[in-house]
Amino acid sequence: ALDEIGRLLNPNGQRVTPEGVRLPNPDGTRSEPLRIEGGEGTRSTSNSQARNIGSEAEVSGSRQQQPTETVPRQVAARQWAAQELQIPAEILNDLSVEAIERLKRLPRWARDRFSQLNHVAMRRILECSSPCKVDLQEVLSYLRNLAADAVAGARRLTTPEEVINALPTDLLNLDKLREKLAKPELMNIIMRAELTELDFAKMRDFITKNLTGDKKQSYDVFTQYLSAVVPSKLGPDLNKFIEFAEPMDDATGRALRRAMFENFTKLHVPEFQGLERATFNVPGYKDIVVNTDLFDPTNGTIWEFKYQKTKLASKELNKYVPIIGQRATDTLYEAKTANFVFPTEDLARLNYANLKDRPAHKVFFLQQPSGQAIRPVELQ
Repeated sequence: ALDEIGRLLNPNGQRVTPEGVRLPNPDGTRSEPLRIEGGEGTRSTSNSQARNIGSEAEVSGSRQQQPTETVPRQVAARQWAAQELQIPAEILNDLSVEAIERLKRLPRWARDRFSQLNHVAMRRILECSSPCKVDLQEVLSYLRNLAADAVAGARRLTTPEEVINALPTDLLNLDKLREKLAKPELMNIIMRAELTELDFAKMRDFITKNLTGDKKQSYDVFTQYLSAVVPSKLGPDLNKFIEFAEPMDDATGRALRRAMFENFTKLHVPEFQGLERATFNVPGYKDIVVNTDLFDPTNGTIWEFKYQKTKLASKELNKYVPIIGQRATDTLYEAKTANFVFPTEDLARLNYANLKDRPAHKVFFLQQPSGQAIRPVELQ
């Protein structure tokens, strides 16, 4: 039976061995960079690696630990967890099929964020004392609340050195970050968000390898975490977020504002909680793909989030034009409409005419009636 499963998973006839399963470094770090939403990050686990994770090497161990579960069901569940959540082999051995099914209920933003954790953090959050408990609400709470709860005596960060001291300095090269913090733009964002040293406590969990030799990637890790922790800190208040984001008009601020808006929207707008992402090939171009911010496979709707105070450039306006009518490479669902979402009606109106000139394009802005949840409203 195992040989038959191996043939199904590996049609080229190659036998999968334990050596085909990538294991983490002894300290729990991994080789891929951190990507905390707000961008078009890539996943490091290829389809072939995902097959290896769920192949004979893994089936053997799991068969001994969980004999009541059928092998094909276990293989499928572990393939999904390896590919979607980047869970490594040694944690998969401690995950039951039922636990993985619970993880499938995580919204897209949470699955993406979980996949960016290092393996030590994954094991802790899943409560893996063999087997893993996987309390879904606890997992969601950890991922949603990157910012710390208010704690009496927590010190707000007001100087570059205080920021540096709040970071996992043993894993980072701080040369570029020190240069950026010496200028007012980045420090102003940190101070206006009222971030404390406790708000950076979870950053270590998202560092997947030692970066002391790479100042650029160290800086990228910092800004990606910052773009995620600020929406968590501000909470689900649209006006509060806009008030915070409006002054971010310098080059550093604009880049962070775009990422923060995408994170804020995915985190705090209920309508987007159940949506997925999708990748499309551009017709006529073999190696060019387009990644969506979000995609609704039930109606073929693409959602793109924009916080920009000037008119969109042609490249941004035309991003989805060639893929309307095309099928996603990963889900095979057809893209039928592209919806662009702006934080305010004024910014939506600024780009309305140009976007409506494109086929099957619509323009939305966010609205939050008093005491209610944030929702997207189509601009007519």
